[in-house]
Amino acid sequence: MGIEDRDYTRDSSDYTGTLTGFGIDYIPPVVKWLIIINVAIFLLEIFVTREVTPKDKELQVQRLPTRQRQYLEKQQELLKKQREKLEQERPGESYDATALEEAYGLGASNISIIGEWLQLDTRLIVYRGQVWRLLTYAFCHEQFAVFHILLNMLALYWFGVTLESMYGPREFLLFYLAAAVVSGLANVCLDLYLGSSIPAVGASGAVLAVLTVYAIHYPRNTIRFWFYPIEVRWVVLLYAIFDLHPVLLALGGNQLFFRDGTAHAAHLGGLAFGFLYWKFNLNLERWWNLIPMPRGSFAGGGTRRPPRRAAAKAGPSIDEQVDEILRKIHDSGEASLTDAERRLLARASQKYKERRGE
Repeated sequence: MGIEDRDYTRDSSDYTGTLTGFGIDYIPPVVKWLIIINVAIFLLEIFVTREVTPKDKELQVQRLPTRQRQYLEKQQELLKKQREKLEQERPGESYDATALEEAYGLGASNISIIGEWLQLDTRLIVYRGQVWRLLTYAFCHEQFAVFHILLNMLALYWFGVTLESMYGPREFLLFYLAAAVVSGLANVCLDLYLGSSIPAVGASGAVLAVLTVYAIHYPRNTIRFWFYPIEVRWVVLLYAIFDLHPVLLALGGNQLFFRDGTAHAAHLGGLAFGFLYWKFNLNLERWWNLIPMPRGSFAGGGTRRPPRRAAAKAGPSIDEQVDEILRKIHDSGEASLTDAERRLLARASQKYKERRGE
């Protein structure tokens, strides 16, 4: 018998049926600090800036995919000829190329210094060994697009609260950071193929990994998309289609259509990592615990916790623990549960589903 089959867990407030975890009054530590750090860095990106120089614009052109760069250089040459012709016909007037620059993201007047330090830049990663950028880019967002960080942080809250409570703070943090790195690697691979190095920022890849795992556990939970309810599994599918199409166009040689300012490859990397994490039941905390740590380190002061399976053998069976937790819910309500008890319920639910072959 699974958790969902117990009579006293069948109500609309059940933990496994909510979209936002346990409500706005509860934000687990990892989700809370991820949001705080992202918002803090976003504010620094806005205020810690420098002016754009002609050298910056030349570098931005060089970072474009090969065919885009060639196309832009041809357009710039045509504009130069048109400007010279216009100056001859109408002395004192000049041709403004601002529209062309803005179309390629070259029209900004200021550059974020924080973004320069942390953004995903393929050339700096591959040729200068600045590998930290594979992670730090996921804590930056485009300072001119507030909806970028707003949507990412809302999604992290909506879906991350539930997953952190299911997997535990350390496992969820390792999962989130690993998803960011894998998403960054996917973007770097596409950049190398296209011959480009357009800097990328944003937590979207990691957040989409969170969304994917959430959708696998709760595929029929709904969110409102433009006031229309849609199940999260279809949201994941729509994202996959939306991001796969431009990547396929770029791989097929249509690079001129691959300049919408979105790191589609990073999104696909996050979606793929989320699925593989669930498919192969990756326990990142287990691998982390295999890394030797000095005494007094943050990993536990030189001691190791016993494996979960060994601990389970020494105590009550999982069924007995589940029955005890469900009795507690019946007597005192769901709010009385500890994080460990919530995670045990989630693991037991998944185990019962696998036992029934769902």
